[in-house]
Amino acid sequence: MDQSSSKERTDRDGRSDMRFLKAYAFATTSLLIGLSIVAFRQSQTPHFKQIDVERINVVEPDGTLRMTISNHAAMPDPVIGGKSYPLRSGTGGAGAGMIFFNDEGNENGGLTYTGRKTATGYSAGAGLTFDQFNQDETVTLSYDDENRQRRAGLLIADRPDESIQAFAESAMVFKRLPDGPAKVQRMQEFQANARKHGVLGGVSRLYVGKGGSKESILMLADPKGHPRIKMTVDSLGTAKLEFLDAAGKVTYELPDQPSTAHSSSRLH
Repeated sequence: MDQSSSKERTDRDGRSDMRFLKAYAFATTSLLIGLSIVAFRQSQTPHFKQIDVERINVVEPDGTLRMTISNHAAMPDPVIGGKSYPLRSGTGGAGAGMIFFNDEGNENGGLTYTGRKTATGYSAGAGLTFDQFNQDETVTLSYDDENRQRRAGLLIADRPDESIQAFAESAMVFKRLPDGPAKVQRMQEFQANARKHGVLGGVSRLYVGKGGSKESILMLADPKGHPRIKMTVDSLGTAKLEFLDAAGKVTYELPDQPSTAHSSSRLH
């Protein structure tokens, strides 16, 4: 092979190596720039001046649902014992708002609100509730308004120790039955039996608020839910304090109302 051919091959090899080095440098630079842009974007917290959304889910890193913010149509169903029960979503009965879930992913309370015109006027309400573990509300701050019959207050309740899941399972069975008087009767019988065995229900222990007749109320009840002390100030400003027995009979009241029935049980 002559010297000219050898030189041409060397030149070709040099140009090929140069093109490879340029391509390699370009690809590496592009990759580094791309990674830098991604890292920069990930380090920035998104900022929105306004966003329209029907529901937001707040979840743990493992996906456990902890809170939702939604309109009434997207309100989540109750979750009890890790199971979702289609007893609420899409009905609008609970209004819109926030639902809280505990570490197990079960419903644990919420903040809801509603207000709409009706055939007879309007209906409005709002509530902040805290559920007992695997049970229903034990603390409720609520407002209810039906055509100017307004009630607002704080309610503290005792709930059964048993999980409410058994009731939810049975409620699903009754929900699938054909509508009619038989369904209503069977559901009422089941609810009464559930309360009897301590699965459903609860008793009010304390209520502080305003009644539908514009009276302010403080009520204290015994463990069975019987009101034992009532303090009221009516719409005219008249104040009254009553002590009651378990049967609901007033045993003493202030201002003192003279009577034979009360004279033997007055407090001194």
